[in-house]
Amino acid sequence: MPLNSTSLTSPPAPVLMEHCCRKPWETYLEPLRMAPGVWYVSGNDWVACYLIDTGDGLILIDTAMHETAYLMIENIRKLGYELTDIKKILLSHAHIDHIGAARTMKELTGAKIYLGERDLPFLHERRDLILNDGGYTCGEFEPDELYADDKPIVQGNVTIRTVSTPGHTPGCTSFFFEVQDETGKKFKCGMHGGLGLLWNTKKQFEEIGLPFSLMEEFVEGLEKLDQMEVDICLPSHTNQVGILLLKDQIREDFNPYYDPSIWHELMQERLARARKILNQAKAEE
Repeated sequence: MPLNSTSLTSPPAPVLMEHCCRKPWETYLEPLRMAPGVWYVSGNDWVACYLIDTGDGLILIDTAMHETAYLMIENIRKLGYELTDIKKILLSHAHIDHIGAARTMKELTGAKIYLGERDLPFLHERRDLILNDGGYTCGEFEPDELYADDKPIVQGNVTIRTVSTPGHTPGCTSFFFEVQDETGKKFKCGMHGGLGLLWNTKKQFEEIGLPFSLMEEFVEGLEKLDQMEVDICLPSHTNQVGILLLKDQIREDFNPYYDPSIWHELMQERLARARKILNQAKAEE
């Protein structure tokens, strides 16, 4: 069942922007089952965090903000898990709305934290690039492991392939894995690590101190990922794909998020935006 196409063309929410004129923790969203053993658990309806049951421990993708951590903790426990069941925490990129609660969750779970190597400067000499300009908290931490495209992350019966997709940040990383239901039917899940276009001109990149070549890398990554087959698209923000529009349709025998066309629609939509920015930059040279 296709998602509402208008959800794929709405502008991406800027990092730290108040969602619908309120803070992300001024609402509560119960867990959503996205795929067999895969749950949206962030507890807010803006930035996504996913919990994966591997049969031998849990994997958490992103942590959202420190200020919303209690919402996610409530959802994890509501699903019947303990925080110490989480063995690995995969961070898509070093922006505060995705890593703000990383230290909190590390301390509560004892899990290993993973991050893209090119985002390490965000944690050290360029903490301003975490975009901590909204009064949000981001405790200091160090990743235990760095991603490598040729080294899958394995936990229990789940193997996650990571793909470096620079652009949103230099170390932005995307995730791909397969799960199956009780009948043995398999589903390919995919999440692009960061689709937001934060800066639109060379001048803006120069002002922030990042190379404009990230835009070229962004396009290359989207083109590569568009060649992949994904049954269930996991957005990193709810406004990228209209998952909230279909949450009330979730049933034990029906998954409204199964739609292999959505992934390609999303990649193509962002490609069109990014190519426009690149073409404008070339025209100004």
